[in-house]
Amino acid sequence: MKKIFGLMTALSLTVIFCAAGYCGEEWPTFRGGAARTGAPAAQAAQYRARGDVVWETYVSQPIQSSPALSEGAVYFGSDDGGFYAVSASSGETLWTFRTENWISSSPAVSGETVLFGAYDGKLYALDKRGGKLKWQYTTHNSVASSPAVANGCAYFGGLDGNVYCVDISTGWRKWSYKAGREVFGSPAVSGGTAYIGNHDGKMMAIDAATGKLKWRAIVGGPITACPAVSNGMLYFGSWDGKLYTADIKNQAVIRNFDSGGSIESSPLAANGKVYFGNIKGTLYALDAATGNAAWSLETGARIASSPALSAGVLYFGNDNGSVYAVDAQSGAVLWKTDAGGAVVAAPALGPGGLYVTAMDGALRYIK
Repeated sequence: MKKIFGLMTALSLTVIFCAAGYCGEEWPTFRGGAARTGAPAAQAAQYRARGDVVWETYVSQPIQSSPALSEGAVYFGSDDGGFYAVSASSGETLWTFRTENWISSSPAVSGETVLFGAYDGKLYALDKRGGKLKWQYTTHNSVASSPAVANGCAYFGGLDGNVYCVDISTGWRKWSYKAGREVFGSPAVSGGTAYIGNHDGKMMAIDAATGKLKWRAIVGGPITACPAVSNGMLYFGSWDGKLYTADIKNQAVIRNFDSGGSIESSPLAANGKVYFGNIKGTLYALDAATGNAAWSLETGARIASSPALSAGVLYFGNDNGSVYAVDAQSGAVLWKTDAGGAVVAAPALGPGGLYVTAMDGALRYIK
């Protein structure tokens, strides 16, 4: 079923927000939370999708933004410069907000506010119910980074080479840190520290309260994917093809795994394993304790999509336009669904299915 964006009344919007049991935040930000593990919280409902496309909603240009899900609405941006809110149950439009350039940043929902960056150089804060602009913060270049929300702040990077902390309530900058080269990637925030990489191959650990550098690691290629924090370890990939493990307490990289291809997919850390894809189309599962490969899966096309995990199943897409469901323990493919266009963004997990954006300009709900 194809849905084209139209107008809805405020009354319809309110009803749909809590229809069909969708009340409550389920996947409010890129990778599910500020630590960017890619797995839902322990108390969240777990499910296994069957691979059936229930509905699809089209916009006019490709979608590189991963969706966020909150209280019955799905939020995402597009290359057409539009930021969209649609019903999680039907795909009907709730509202649209226009920016001045394309959007690859994935949104973050905090309370009644939804935040995202755009290539017009701004971080936007909108009212999540109606899409009204609350404030905008202007940087010196484009914003591709997906904001992480913690401590009442939005943390994000800019192509101007800075990392920012902006107060969510006011839009005022609390601090900025000059990282050097462009910061395409998104931060993980955990334990009072923001972790983010840049195009110089620097992974930086920045004090989340003050903006001062705590420590950094320098690797052999740009870091454009988001890191993940889990069990005292920081996991991140690089264009040099390696997945790195850093011990946070000791502030040092302790091992790396060479995947043989540039890594643009953000790692998923859960249940003693670390999962990620590379540009050669291979999905890897590493043993978190040893860094050795537990299994690998060849998909035949670049994997930029970052995997998400629910009920022992990994969900991700590739440039062939396929959405995969893979057994997290064995690496066996459970099903594969055609998305119609390359899938470069991470899926969002809802209470009964997953939401996937694609380069054919569609958002799909798959159960």
